[in-house]
Formats: sequence, structure tokens, C-alpha cells
Amino acid sequence: MFSTEEFIRQYQKLANPDKTISNQANQYILKLQQSNEAFTIAKELLDQPNIQQEYQFIACQMIYRRLKEECNISIQPYLLELLTRNLPSVAMNQVCSSLAVIIVGNRSLWGGILQELIQLMKAKMTIGIEILTQIAIQGKEWYKKSEQLRLQQEFISQENTLSEIFLSLLMVQDLSIFNQTVQCIECWVQFSYNIFKDIKLTQQILSLIHQTISNNAIEYSDKLFALLNEGVIFSQYNRQQNVNQIDSTVLQNLNLILEFIIKIYNPQLSKGYASFATKFLCDFYAIIFNSKYEQAVFNLMGNIVSNPSRKIAFQTFEFWSQMREYNKLQGFGLNILQTMIDKCRMKTIKLTKEFLLGEPEEEDTDYNINYYEGGQHFISTSDFRENSKDIFYSIYKSAEMNMQSDQYFQIVLNNLIISNPDSQIQIIQSESALFSLCSIIDEADIQGNNQLILQIIHFILSLPVHQNFDIIVKTSLQMFSEFTNQLQLHNEVLLQITQYFFKYMLHPLLGPLAGVAFEQICNLSCLNNVELISDSVKFLELHFSEFINQSQVSNYIEGILKLCYRLYEQGKTECLIQLFNFANHQFQQVKNPQVTEKEFHYNNSLVVTILQWMNLNANQNDQIKQLLELLCQSIFEPLLIVLQGQYSFSLYDDIYKLIRIILKVSNYQNQQQVIHLLQISYQIFHSDPIQKNNWLQLITQAIGRSINHQFIVQWANANDYQIHLFCIESFNRWKDPDLMKVYVEYVKECIRCCQQILFDSPYLQKIIDVICDAFLNLSSYEMQREIFHFFKSLFQSLDNNKEYFNPLVIKIVTTLFMSISDINPAIVFQIIQILLSILQKQVNPNDLEELIFQTLQKSWGKDKQPQKVKLVSQAIISYLLKSKQGEINRNLKLLLENLRPMSEEEINYMQLEIVIKQK
Repeated sequence: MFSTEEFIRQYQKLANPDKTISNQANQYILKLQQSNEAFTIAKELLDQPNIQQEYQFIACQMIYRRLKEECNISIQPYLLELLTRNLPSVAMNQVCSSLAVIIVGNRSLWGGILQELIQLMKAKMTIGIEILTQIAIQGKEWYKKSEQLRLQQEFISQENTLSEIFLSLLMVQDLSIFNQTVQCIECWVQFSYNIFKDIKLTQQILSLIHQTISNNAIEYSDKLFALLNEGVIFSQYNRQQNVNQIDSTVLQNLNLILEFIIKIYNPQLSKGYASFATKFLCDFYAIIFNSKYEQAVFNLMGNIVSNPSRKIAFQTFEFWSQMREYNKLQGFGLNILQTMIDKCRMKTIKLTKEFLLGEPEEEDTDYNINYYEGGQHFISTSDFRENSKDIFYSIYKSAEMNMQSDQYFQIVLNNLIISNPDSQIQIIQSESALFSLCSIIDEADIQGNNQLILQIIHFILSLPVHQNFDIIVKTSLQMFSEFTNQLQLHNEVLLQITQYFFKYMLHPLLGPLAGVAFEQICNLSCLNNVELISDSVKFLELHFSEFINQSQVSNYIEGILKLCYRLYEQGKTECLIQLFNFANHQFQQVKNPQVTEKEFHYNNSLVVTILQWMNLNANQNDQIKQLLELLCQSIFEPLLIVLQGQYSFSLYDDIYKLIRIILKVSNYQNQQQVIHLLQISYQIFHSDPIQKNNWLQLITQAIGRSINHQFIVQWANANDYQIHLFCIESFNRWKDPDLMKVYVEYVKECIRCCQQILFDSPYLQKIIDVICDAFLNLSSYEMQREIFHFFKSLFQSLDNNKEYFNPLVIKIVTTLFMSISDINPAIVFQIIQILLSILQKQVNPNDLEELIFQTLQKSWGKDKQPQKVKLVSQAIISYLLKSKQGEINRNLKLLLENLRPMSEEEINYMQLEIVIKQK
């Protein structure tokens, strides 16, 4: 089947534009790599004279991949011979990786390998380093955890030898060797090497950092900082709270590094320095806490956050957040508030849609990005500001704990100065100061009578309407959206703020934010001014078509509903009835064939928002119920007219929301209306190209109410066949897990509410087949979980005397154990519940065991000894038979969780034999 010539032909076909041909070629190569002939073909390729470098690489890669599947030491001599050949570097790296796999996989090679590599490095230094690097990488990736731990312990015992190798390599005056060595040490730190226990190596690294910084070789100093950073990440002492628990040698090294970090600071240092310094100080703060270094550390971080580069300043954010947790920002947080405000300034006063959406933008050149390799100093304004929110909050909370919150507000107020409406710097400075206040509003406990806060509000409200100030208005509206929930302001101030929202309600960019802010301020119970509420309804009637988008319409309507209902509870019904009448009047307009999509969307949002809010908040009031029913009845005719016309797919989502809320509000009491809506849902379910699952969900919810409404059962009986057929065809075509999840819910509801329709269906087996197909072939946790629930419901309801019973058991059990290795461990316990339900139906345990055994041989056990697979299947049944009623056997759950490729070593076969004997 496999040959060198055929391999070359198939490899060349990988570039064929015909996907069928290239996929077949790819399958051929994958099967070859998994076969015992992979080594033979690879050797024949490598031994051909004048073979192309591309084939040398693919042959070496084939050896490596085969070894990862099966560590065969017999090919080691050939690999050692390859080291002497003039292979391209990419191919030689594969050879080194292959040798590392053999070394890791054979315990007999561990003891003397470092000495052998030292000798190899004398002749072929880069190859020796690569093999040493790969030993750490392969060890870290080794699938047998017990062997991995033994390997780590072995090389921990050889740390002195590793240290000597690393020190010698770092002294080599060759930049390529330097880079390779740093990568090698990093890999070993990630695997087992405790770099902070090695005083000589730490001192050597610090010395090299000092040299590279002195020579302005930032690229190389940052590589060394990154190496030390890995040491922090993988240190067993990081986040250690008690300094006395840290090894004395490690503690000595940590103090040495700390002094070095403080000593070498200068404003020109790189992001790599700032990143390492922050990580080190955060993870090893125990050595700084209440020590002689603490003030120096705060001064250092204050200097870094003040760096002209925002990317460098950004590196310190973790430190400031952590210091808040340690209550260490008191007295210092306010020192950096002005710096943070300055750094959060926008680039321009021009308000754009992208800025409102928080999308990244190109950075200004005034942030120093030129001296860092690859321009990696870039951070967008929006990203910086988003992450700054937590820092502003940390500063404020520390000030609050120190009774200094007014100082925070005073600093904000000091920045709110606009003497010239054309001064861009004053405008962006003011906006940034308001942003620092906006960042804390959601969590801060601010008193409404605070004079500084009132002055800030006065500054905002007194700004004239001018496009230069739009950027300030944007942040102010966002702030008021949270502010008004925190403050119990004077009624006069609340009215002024509300009127401020109306000034911008129709602004093309600010309007949606004004809508959100208006909806939020309406939550305040003290906002009950009759004139304001009446004016709000009139504003809606006058400017409804001018609103910016549907979301703004919904927010504004929700706000008005809160205000109108507040008056209604006081006996003032005029505004609420006026709003209902307006909604009805607007929706009648959709009967007009000339109605635009925008008009339909707005009118639909108006009605849906009213129905949803009232149904949620006031559905116990008889008069409100009557109003809702009248509105539903009144809009029904125009809705049918819309659906009978030529409507586009873009209306489907709105129609779905409207039908869903009408059904909910009517509580399925209006039979004719419900049947009409179900038929509409059924028709759109067939034609909606995107949201089929939504419409099926509506039908499923209706089926769930059929216990109390016989007319729904009759409707389901008439349409059930077509629904099943269409779902099966749709799944076979699109393989959509979302649709399948809802379809399973539908079938489950059929079992619960009208099971005879399902069990008498000639398509029952097809239904189960397609659900099992989805379970086997689609990776979706939500769908799998829903199918599990369905299987349990099914077996609780199935009659074991029916002829369809045994085929369904075989199909479902086969499906479960064919996919056993891919089932999420969090839900694997449900298999036990399903199997228990099957046994309760008087299924022969021996037959079930044989079925599980036959299936496992094709799935989890396909590459395992049959006797082991047999033991597992027998143990499953033994555990099941021992399970008490309704109890999940913990050992069985663990066994099923371990039926995964990476977990075989966890299965205790001797224990399984004991369990089987006790059956």
C-alpha cells in the first residue's frame, strides 16, 4: 500500500486546487505516518542521493510524528547518523526533536544524557543545544504524567550539571548561540529548572542585562527579562505570602534581583523591563511588604507609570490593582491620578462611530514607539482606557478608605477648564477627567449633596451645544447612565439632567447614549414630575421617526413606561393610556404597503417593548391586563397583513419577538389567535435561512402548553410529520448544532405532552438516528447535554414490549460509547443515568455488557488489548448493578471519565477485576 514513489506522488497532490484530490492525498500521508512503514519510507527518502530539501524535511517530520505515536528506540542509531549529515536546519531540528522523544521515553537514557550532550556540543554546539531544548519540551508534553514526574525528579538531581552547561553557553560570544541558549533555559525553567535557586546563573543573567542595556541592545536585554519572567511564573514560591516559607538561597537571589530592578531604572528602559518588574513585584511582594524596599518600589512604579510610552505605563496596571487588595495605595494612589488622567486623553475631539463602539485606532507618534523592536509598543487608546478603569477605581477606593475621596473629585474638577471652545487640549483633558470619574461611578458610594460632585454636574450641564464638545457629552451621557442610580439628587437637578438628555436625543451619534441615560434616570422614584412625563410622551409622538435606531427606541420606551406607570399607580392614567393609543396607532400603519423596513422595525420595537415591560412588571393588575389584551387584539390584523405580503428576511427577527410576546401575554387563551401564530411560526420556520431554531423554539414552547390546551395537540398532530421531516433534512444539509439542540427539546416536549404522536410515528427510528448522528459528529456541549436529557426522558417513557425498543437501545448505547472519548467529563455521569434507565426496562445485563464491549473495541479500545476492553465493559455493568436507586456510583463515573486517550494510565485494571468478582 505504501511506497516511496507513491508517497512522493501523493505529496505533490497536496497542492492540487481540486480539494477532493488534495484531501485524499492528505489522508494517505496521515495513514502512512500512523503506520509501521513510516520509518521505512522516511529512511528511503533520506537515503536517496540529491533528494530535495523539502523531502528531507517531510521525511524527518514523519519520523518525529511516528515516534510521538510510538516511541521506538530501534531508530536511534539511524537518527544519530543523521546528525552527521548536511541536512537543512528545519530538517535537523526534527531529528533533534525525534532524539529527544526517544530520550524522554526511555528511562535508561536519562542518567548519562547530559554528559553525552556536553561532548556533542563541543563538536556541534547548535545541535546539542537543540536536543537539550527539546528534551525539556518533550518532557513537558509527555502524556504519561507518572513518567513526566520521574523525569523532572531525575533532572532536578542533575541541576548542577545543567547550571554548568547554561553558564558555559552564556559565555559564548555568538548572538545566535545566545538566542538559542536563552530559549533553551526558558524551556527548562518551564519544565523543571528552578532558576532562582541558582545564584551563579542569576548573577550571570543580571550581568548580561547590565551589559546589553549599557550597549543599548534592548532586543537582547528584553530576551533576558523574558527569561526571568518565566522564572517568576514557574517558581514554586510565587504569590507566597510568608517570606519565611521561601528557601534561603531563593530568597537571597530574589533580593538580589529586586535591588537590581530598582538600581537600573531609567526613563529609556523598555517594555520588557517594565513587564518583568511588574510581574516580579506582584508575585514576590512578600519580600517587599513592610521592608526597607517598599517606598523605593512605589517610587519606581510611579516613575514607570509616568513613562511617555503608554505601553510601558500599561505594564504597571497589575501592580496598582494588587496594591489596592493589599490596602497599600493609601497616600500614594492620588499621586498617580493626574498622570492617569493625562494618559487617557483622546487623540482628537472629533467624535466618530468607531470611537463610540470602542474600536482600536492607530496610535499617535507622540507616544515613543521608535526604539522598541518591531513597533510592539503600540496600544490603542480604547484598550488603554478600558484597562485604566480598574486603576481609577483602585485609586478612588484607597482614597476613600483614607477619608480622601474629595481629593479625587477635586483633581477631576481641576481638569474641567475650558476657557476657549476651540482649544483641543482643554477639551480632551476635560473629557479624560470625566472619564476617570465615569470609571468609578458604578462602584463608588457618592453622596448627592457633595458640593464637588454638584460643581462637576454644573460644568457638564452648562456646556453649550457645540460639535467640539460632543466628545465630552459622550462621556457625560455614559457617566449619567450610572450616576443617576447612585445619587439621590435634588428634583431640580434631576430635571436639568433629564432635559440635557433631550438636547442630544436626536443627535446621530449621541442619540443612542442619550436614550440609555434617559432609561436609567427613569429608575429614580423621585422623578415623577407630571409635566416632564407628559412632555416625554409628546416628544415621542413628535419625533418617533427621527430616533436613531431600534435600540434607542426600546430604551426610550422603557424609560417612559417607568414614568407613566409611576403616575398610573398614583391614579393618573392619562399618560399611560396615551402611550398605549400611540403604540396602537403606529402599528396600524404597517397595513400600508408603502411602509418601509425602518418604519416596521420602529413600530414593532414600540409594541414589543410595551408588551414585554408591562407583562413583566404589571401583569397582576386587571386594568393593565385588559389594556395588553386589547393591544394584542388590535395589532393582530395588521400583523397578518404584513405576513401575507412580500416581506424580507430582515423582518423575521422582529416578527419572532412580537409573536413570542403575544403568546406569552395571551397565555394561550385565544385559540384562534394561537393557531394563527403557530401556523405563521411554522411557515417562517421553513423559510428563515438563519434563525430556524428560534421559530422551532416557539413551536416547542407551545407544545409544552398542550397538556392544558387540546387544540395545540390537534395542531401538532396535523403538522408533526412535516416538522420532523424538515428538521431531519435541515440537519443533514447544514449540520447546525443550535437547530439540533432545539429539535431535541421539541422531541422531548412531544414525549412529555403528546408522546403517542411520537411513538406511533413511522419515522421514530429516523428521528433517533439523526439525533445520534448529531451526537457523534458535532462538537457542542450545549447540544450534547440536551441530547443526554432527551435520552433519559425517552427511556423513562419507552415501552419495552414494543418492537422498536431493542433497535433504539442498540442505537443509543452504541452512540454513547462510540463517542465516549469526546464527551465532556462534566456531563459524562449522565451516561450512568441512561444505562440505569435501560436496565430498569428489564434489559439483560449480559446483552448490554456485550454491546458496550463490541462498541468500545471500535472506539476507545481500538488500539488496546481486547481483555482490557472486556474488563472495562464488565466493570461498567458491575458498577451499575451495585448502584442504589437514583445514586451515581463515583467509581463508575471516574472510570467513564478516564476512557480518554490521555487517561489510560489512570485506569486500575486490578481494581476492576476485584469489582467484577464481587458482582
